[in-house]
Amino acid sequence: MHSIERIYPPDLDPASPGDQNALRIHLERYEFAARHLCGEQVLDMACGCGYGSALLAERHPDKQVTGVDIDPAAIAYARQHYQLPNLRYVCADAESFAATQRFDSIVSLETIEHLPNPRQLVANYARLLAAGGRVIASVPITPTLDGNPHHLHDFSRRSFLALFRHHRLRPDTQELEQIQWWQFRGLFSRRPDHAKRHRSEGVGNAVLNYYRRHPTYLLARLASMLRYGFSNRYLTCLFIAE
Repeated sequence: MHSIERIYPPDLDPASPGDQNALRIHLERYEFAARHLCGEQVLDMACGCGYGSALLAERHPDKQVTGVDIDPAAIAYARQHYQLPNLRYVCADAESFAATQRFDSIVSLETIEHLPNPRQLVANYARLLAAGGRVIASVPITPTLDGNPHHLHDFSRRSFLALFRHHRLRPDTQELEQIQWWQFRGLFSRRPDHAKRHRSEGVGNAVLNYYRRHPTYLLARLASMLRYGFSNRYLTCLFIAE
């Protein structure tokens, strides 16, 4: 089940440096989030197949973790493979998800760039958050629209922080910046997802197609390459409700 959209840890190739590096940086984000949770009620928004929600629940058996994702198949997988007494899953849209209780901590990792209306999403976080609560969120801060067809928005560090400040969520000094070096093997492969040998296989085709439709975006990519080289950068931050 190789897809650039979601990670299913058992399906990743243990012999593939690219796959294992992708898993490592995702787990590092969840470890960062686990270190900065507060309160009893934790929401993991866009939890995917549930491995990260399970990590949070394992690290904090005293907390109740709720994993939410819009994909019924991902939620079904999570319920089957990642079960803990203090962990539950809900299939729902992140922008409109509602709950009877407030959450002390909201985790939102690699979510915001996927959704049509980031401001609406963060506004929903602000509504769901308990007084003095925390949001731990991450986004790519280098261009991704050319290489990932599932991404709808690009962010810089400045625009990412501004998005949360608009909803009175103050960035704390605690943050995690990660580097993911590009993998060129199989860049222009045309294998379907089920036959891919690693997650980024075939990405080059999406990149070329994107530049045909948006030729000026190549300038953003070149500027990023001059600054960061052949890599993507990701920023995870802690935000505190004012």
